[in-house]
Parts: sequence; C-alpha cells; structure tokens
Amino acid sequence: MPACAASWHAFWPSSDPRSMNMKEEHVMKSNETSRRAGLSFARLAAATAIALGVAGSFSAASAAESGKSNEQLREMLPANVRDAGTMKVAISLAYPPMEYSDAGSTDLKGADIDLAKEVANRLGLKIDFQNVDFSQLITSVTTGRADMVWTAFSDITERQGKLDFIDYFKTGNQIFVPVSYQDSVKTVKDLCGKTVSVATGTSWVGFMENLSKETCDASAQMNLLQIGTLGEQLMQLKQDRAQAVMMGFEGVLDLQKQQPDKFYTVGELYDQGNYGIAFAKEATQLRGAVLATLEAMKADGAYEEILGRYGLKEAAVDSFTVNAGK
Repeated sequence: MPACAASWHAFWPSSDPRSMNMKEEHVMKSNETSRRAGLSFARLAAATAIALGVAGSFSAASAAESGKSNEQLREMLPANVRDAGTMKVAISLAYPPMEYSDAGSTDLKGADIDLAKEVANRLGLKIDFQNVDFSQLITSVTTGRADMVWTAFSDITERQGKLDFIDYFKTGNQIFVPVSYQDSVKTVKDLCGKTVSVATGTSWVGFMENLSKETCDASAQMNLLQIGTLGEQLMQLKQDRAQAVMMGFEGVLDLQKQQPDKFYTVGELYDQGNYGIAFAKEATQLRGAVLATLEAMKADGAYEEILGRYGLKEAAVDSFTVNAGK
C-alpha cells in the first residue's frame, strides 16, 4: 500500500446526512437527472459548519508569492473565454463534501465549488455551474456546452482518450457498512454473496466488479446494485436491500461526520488516484491558464485553505500534474 494510504486511514471518523438541493446561483439547470441529485442530508452541526462566501479572499496574492499576478493569469486565457467573461463548469450534484447544497438552500458549497470559484475570480471571470448527469459529463465538454468538468471526476486512462486532466485531489475508494453488520461483516470477504451499492456510471463500478472476482468464489459473487444518488443508496441500506456502499474516501468521511457511529469501514483504501479537472483535448490554452492559477493558489496557501474548510487537507496534492491517472 502506498505511504499516503496509512496517513489517510487516520482520517476516518464516522458520518451523517444533509439535504442536497440544486444550486441556482450561477447554475444552469440541466434537463438530465443528476447522478447525485436529490440527496437528503441534515444541516451540518454548528461545530462543523463551513464558513463560505470568501472565494475572493486570496485574490490579492502577491506576484512574488504566486509567480504570476492575476492580470498575467488572465492574459493566459484563450481570447474566446476571456471575451465571453464566463467560465462554464460542469458538475454533478450532489456529493458532499465536494459539491452540494444545504437543506432549504440553493447555494452551492463544497471543495470543488470553492476551488472553481477562486480560480474564476483570479482569472476575472464569472462562473456558471451546469448540473449534468454524471454519464453526460464527458459529452458536456466535448460538445462545448461546458469549458471543463470539475466534480470529483477521476483521472483514469480510459477517459484520457477524450479529455485532458489537471490532477488536483488525492482520493481512493472505501467500503462502508451499517453498524448493525459489525458482527457478521468484518472483512471484504464477508461481503461475498451480499449486495453492495455503487453509484451509476462511476469508475467505482468496474473496481467493485474486479474486487468481487478477486475476493469471492464464483458461486458467491457480490451483487452490485447501481444507484443514481447517495440518498437512494442510504435508503437501500436502511431497507436492507444493500449491505454496503462503495464510494470515495472523502464522501465516506463526510457521511461519518454527519452520522457518528452509524457506519464503519471494511477493507483498505482501494484504488488510490486523483480527481482531475477535465478539459477538451484542444483546450490546451485554457487548461494552462487554470493550471497556472492553481499553482498560484498553492503558492499563497489558498488551495490548502479551501480544502481545509471541509477537513480535506490530507487530500491536497504535492504538485499539480496533467494526465497522471492510470
């Protein structure tokens, strides 16, 4: 197991739900049903409440610290984006702590949201978040409806044929189980013959298929139940139609924070890799401008500060890379 895995294991407390509504501030509604939309979670407790509305707080970073001033960064933009004055970002709601909104609110929150806002602010652009079904994220960029995908989207080689990625966030897959199964499910092998829910259209599906083949006898494979939203996955657990869920460690971490002592994890932190900001292959100039802006944010501390708002500093990359996924 890579060295980073051991440090991430200390990251796991126990989690709880909050309601996710689609945000309308700069959000262009999609007619498609989101992979993650409709997730119902209770509001964050005051002790873990997130102070938002400070996306521009680091925008005055000095050229000495960041290497490039905001004006220099803006000059790196392709003329069509600079002239349009808007950065169109495809997201797929809702997946706390990366992109979500609180119950009764249309304000988008999350690590991805705040990072994208800060980048747009430094580039002198407005931002339009387009909520898109997860299965349509790639198409939204290749057809030009969005400039980029920025939504807990794994950089994997299968996607690099159509998109280029800036890798910005360390992640890995984790399996969580209701505490009612603590006596019978102690290892991944104990899930053989049981039902594990996985989000539809994600890289987690293929991973779990392979894990089942490697772990279980042919006569007792895991039954993979593909579900569109985390809210529906939790309902399947509650009704005992599924006995476990696989998703990214940051999602499990958030869930455990919101519902202490309701779930526990089994197995290790699997399939470690990076989330990437995805661009059309031809959008090299835009990708370069965003990459330079992220590097400026890392230099002046804004990048880690934003991740820290959501308890995700451990997920910060040492340096931003392009197409490093495997």
